[in-house]
Amino acid sequence: MQRSFLILGSFVSLAAVPLTFATDHSGSGAAPVASASHGTIVCRGVQSVPVTVDAEQAIPMQLVASLACGSQVSVISESDGYTVNIRTADGKDGYVARMFLSESAADSDHRAVEAVMDNGIARWQSGAPGSDQFYSGGKLVESLTANGITVQISLQDTGWKFRASVAIANKSDENAHFNPAGFTLDELKPRLRSLAYQNPRDLAKALTHQVYWTTSNAVPPASSVYKNAAYNAAAANPTPDYLAEPQQQMQTPMLAQRTLAPNEQAAGVVWFERDRNPQQLNLRVFVNDQIFEFPLSFPQH
Repeated sequence: MQRSFLILGSFVSLAAVPLTFATDHSGSGAAPVASASHGTIVCRGVQSVPVTVDAEQAIPMQLVASLACGSQVSVISESDGYTVNIRTADGKDGYVARMFLSESAADSDHRAVEAVMDNGIARWQSGAPGSDQFYSGGKLVESLTANGITVQISLQDTGWKFRASVAIANKSDENAHFNPAGFTLDELKPRLRSLAYQNPRDLAKALTHQVYWTTSNAVPPASSVYKNAAYNAAAANPTPDYLAEPQQQMQTPMLAQRTLAPNEQAAGVVWFERDRNPQQLNLRVFVNDQIFEFPLSFPQH
């Protein structure tokens, strides 16, 4: 079992691992398993998920397929191991790590797993209830859901300012109000300081082509990992990507103050003062009287 987790850790960290695609003997016309349940591939911090011939996923991995986020699969059988035997949509059988498989909406009770508020604060942690991460437009997104509200963020260093792409979706029964001018970005390491919010009106006078550049993308720090092993991350429903459309636009609109009615959502960019060599930061998004907190770090060169 220890070896299995080491192998999985190597994949998630995107280390260079020898991969070999096995010859497919099942054929694309393989009949579906009548008793199989269904699931959805969830990319938790990776861009694709490997399906291997063996349940141990031994190195070098013998790949049957590499599945994109959101791919639908049939669950053939489960065991106590960390992998699940699945069948892909084109009829290929193999094993996928349990953490990358979520129950489909058809087989679940449609209730999203949510984070627990602590004194009005929800904190993003890798693998925790209500926390998710995925790639959108090539950028890593941290997603946090609590009390029916989902906040998704992605932070980039443009070499000029820090650009935070923020999406807020209101799935609660009440209105949700937010004002980007109240969002905060704090540098925690190497020094403690607050990075000031940048007024869009002032930025409009000084915007240059640098606004489109990205010199570095922020990622979660290694310390932001959920410690409670009792939580089964595979039971969570896939999180919608509310940043998908804004990330595809060349010039993403500024996120403006707004009140979201139930089932409404908004997305845009919020700018902050830049520090040259931040190691660890903390972004806070305020919605109503709730705080959504996101730990972030930039790779050190």
